[in-house]
Amino acid sequence: MELFAERGFEAISTRVVATAVGPSPALVTRHFGTKEGSRAAVDEHVLDRIAEQPHGLHPDKRVMASPGGVSVRVFGTDPVPRGCLRHALLEDSAASTELFGRLLSGARAEAG
Repeated sequence: MELFAERGFEAISTRVVATAVGPSPALVTRHFGTKEGSRAAVDEHVLDRIAEQPHGLHPDKRVMASPGGVSVRVFGTDPVPRGCLRHALLEDSAASTELFGRLLSGARAEAG
């Protein structure tokens, strides 16, 4: 997650991930399947963090009025998931499009 947060998914190889966490690239590939599998795991973790947050904002508070405040509420002071989400949404890929769609669906569901 830290590597994806710092550099973005496209800039990281399976070998770089394996070196950072210790096992061989083959073990990383065996666990996640592909580089996209590791990205999917990170995306799921970030989405889980968002989903864990209490919903139902006070009626006087609008989510989009203060995106920074919402980010702090969701991620606290942890820059890693925030960085992963930022890079994922900035990259032009099918995975980032899917992630954005899932975030949008969740926001629509919460808005009722």
